[in-house]
Amino acid sequence: MNFQTSKGATYDVRRLPPERKQSAILSMFDGLKPGQTFTVIVDFDPCKLKRQLEAFFAAEYSWACFQQGPPEWLIEIGKPESAQ
Repeated sequence: MNFQTSKGATYDVRRLPPERKQSAILSMFDGLKPGQTFTVIVDFDPCKLKRQLEAFFAAEYSWACFQQGPPEWLIEIGKPESAQ
């Protein structure tokens, strides 16, 4: 599945090993072009993930939580058009 070319693609990380989930999401984000988004389904509280995005990317990311768990969260993450 190619997330860089599809705005709004969904990626389910629940099947990944716990130690790879956050790094996989950060890698997907890093591959986005400005204006692109992806939706991720996670089975862990995403507070730490959101703090990492804030620390690394400041205002150059968007975050919308569409379903708040537990047991799962549905979050749209993207790069705003103004991100470089």
